[in-house]
Amino acid sequence: MNYGKISYQKAINVSGKQRMLSQRIAKVYLLKLAGAMGAKLNQEYNSSIQLFQRNLSILEANSKESFPKAKALIKKENRQFEQFKSSLRNNSIENVNTIMTISNELLRICHLLVLAIEEDSKYTKEFVNENESEQLKVTTVNLSGKQRMLSQRLCLYYTVCRLYKKEKLEAKGMCIKVEKIYSEMNNSLDTLLISDLNSFKIEEDIGKILGLFDTFENQKRDFFNNKLPLKTIMTTTNKITNLYNVVTGQYTSL
Repeated sequence: MNYGKISYQKAINVSGKQRMLSQRIAKVYLLKLAGAMGAKLNQEYNSSIQLFQRNLSILEANSKESFPKAKALIKKENRQFEQFKSSLRNNSIENVNTIMTISNELLRICHLLVLAIEEDSKYTKEFVNENESEQLKVTTVNLSGKQRMLSQRLCLYYTVCRLYKKEKLEAKGMCIKVEKIYSEMNNSLDTLLISDLNSFKIEEDIGKILGLFDTFENQKRDFFNNKLPLKTIMTTTNKITNLYNVVTGQYTSL
C-alpha cells in the first residue's frame, strides 16, 4: 500500500524534510541579520523556499480523501508557510521574535503532518497484514529525517543566541536551547547506530556524522558558551544535514 502514488517511506521523507526547511530558512534569515553574506547563503535561502513549496505540492497531490487529517494539515502548513514568507520581508532585529514564533509554529505543523502520515501507514499496513519490519522502515525514516531538522535548528538557535548577546537582549533561554537540541541529536545518533536496518553503507555514513560531532565534543565548553565561530557551526551543521539526507534516502529505499 502507498501514500497516493508514492511509498509511505517516501511520504515520510518528503514531509519530514519540510521540518528541516522551516528551520533552515529561519536560520539563513538570522545569519544575514548577524552579518553573514554571500551568493552561497542566498542560494541556500532561495532554494529552501522553492523546495518547501515543491514538496508541499507533492504531498498535496498524493494525499488521500480517505485520510482527511493529513489533507487538513497540508492546507494548514500551506497557510502558515505563506505567513512565514510574508514575515521574512522585514529585515530588522525587531522582527526576530516574530520569525522565531512563526517558524516554530510552522515546524509544529510540519511535524504533525509527518505523524499523521505515519499513523495512516500503521493503519493501512495493519489492514493489509504487512509485517512489523515494514513499519520499522517508516519509523526509522522519520527518526533519521528528523535529524536534518535538528541540525539546522542547532545552528538556528546558536545564531539567535549570538544575535541576542550582540544586541544585549536576554539570551539565556535561547542559549540553553542549543544544549537541549544537541543532547537530543546525540541520543538519536546512538539509536540509529544500532538499528537492525543498517547496511554497511548506512553505518559508514553514520560514522562520518559521528566524526563531525567531534567538532562540538572536542570544544564543548566553547560550543555551549557560544564562543565558536558562526561559520564553523554553519558549515558543520550543513554537513551533518547533508549526510542525514543521504542516510534518510537510504532508509527510504530499503
